[in-house]
This record gives sequence, structure tokens and C-alpha cells, in this order.
Amino acid sequence: MDPITVLPPIQGNVFFISDCHFGLPDWEVSKEREKKVIAFLDSIASEVTHLFLLGDVFDFWFEYKDVIPKHCLRFFGRIAQLVDYGVKVYYILGNHDMWSFSYLQEEIGLQQLKGLFDVEINGKKVRMGHGDALDPQDKGYLFIKWIYAQPFNQRFFSMLHPRQSFALARFVSQSSRRAHMEADKVFRGEEEPIIRYCRQTLKQETFDYFVFGHRHLPCDYLLSDHARYFNIGDWIFHYSYLQMKEGEAFLKYFVNK
Repeated sequence: MDPITVLPPIQGNVFFISDCHFGLPDWEVSKEREKKVIAFLDSIASEVTHLFLLGDVFDFWFEYKDVIPKHCLRFFGRIAQLVDYGVKVYYILGNHDMWSFSYLQEEIGLQQLKGLFDVEINGKKVRMGHGDALDPQDKGYLFIKWIYAQPFNQRFFSMLHPRQSFALARFVSQSSRRAHMEADKVFRGEEEPIIRYCRQTLKQETFDYFVFGHRHLPCDYLLSDHARYFNIGDWIFHYSYLQMKEGEAFLKYFVNK
């Protein structure tokens, strides 16, 4: 299970997006998705105070010492612009972009995070994260994630030429996407691993909101009279996001006019 970190309290107009998967299925198709995300960022620029990117922004990301993937320049520019305007941007790494190291933090100025986080937002207690690795019974996935997290394996991967390593990563990622695409369309209610995690957590501690991505299925699920689980969906099919302001949370869908 990922470690849990407590962030300082937040007051403001807070937005969440996740699972843009830039690069999937290829960069030409992804470019249109990038334009929609940029249009969304432009639409909230005058009101957002904090922006959380809850992982899998990229379908694959790896930083060599002197090389990064060449795409998404316009997206980076918009995020950098928001940071320059004083917006606090947080990037919680997902399972597809877990090999993001220091480049985005140093060059753009966002705060890069890893794991699960507790934070009070406008007086509401929130636990958030990407949403993977919350099922202790999924031993296979947890083992694979452990392998990816090992510095030795990251160094070994970095020894490959970028043309080879990026092609290999795209193949693995797209194979995984095809294998899970149909399952991602079905909401399993109380059998959802994230919902089981939320209920188990509530036995030990009180929360107002649980906010996760990863599942690709937008969801506003009532856990109790006082607790709700939000999955903020994706930007492949749903173009969904979460907004928190004045003590309330709203799951919304972006329509590019």
C-alpha cells in the first residue's frame, strides 16, 4: 500500500483531472485530446486556485538525463502559465507515469507527489490519490508495480536507446489498455476495489470525500450520510473533472464550445 502523506489545508476553488493518457493510441489522436484539455484549462484559468492532476496524465513517461518525450509542449505551456499566475498545481503520479522524476517539477514549477494524501479542502477532509494498488488481493499487479518502482530496473531501462524504450513501453501500455477496456466500462458497485478500500478506511477514520482516478469511470458514490467517493473519470471518453469550492464538491463534464 502506498504511504499516506498529510498536505497543508487548502482554501480556494480546487479542480481535479486525471487519466488523460497523452500518447494513446498514438500521438496524432492524442493531439486532439490535448487540445480539449488545454481548452478546459483555459476555461477555468480565471477562477482556479489549485489544480490536482491525479495521475496517468501520460500513457507513458520516462526521463533520461538529457531526453524527454517530445510531445505535449502546448499542455506543458498552459500548466506553466497557470503556475506563473499563482495557481498551485499538484501532480500525483499514476501507474503509467510513475517514472516522472524531476523535470516537470524543476522546469514547470508544479509540485510532484507520489502515493496517497490527506488534506483539508475548504473545511472538508479528503483522501486522494491516483487509485491504483488499493486492492490488497491483487497480488499480481502489486508485484508488477513493485518491480517498476525499483531503481535498478529504472536504470536498466534508461540504458536502452529512447527509440527502443519508448516503442517497448507503448506496446506494453496499449496491450494493457486493450485487455482492460471492456472491464473499465462496467461499474461493479460495492465490488469495486476502490469502494471496498474506502469502506475499510472509514472503519478507522472519518472522511468527507475520497477522490481517485485510475478507474476511467466517472462516479459520485454515497458511502454514508457524511462520506462520498468520487472517481473523476478520464479524458479519453468522458472529459470529466471534479470541482471543490465553498465546502461542496461537484463532478462535471467539459463541453468545448
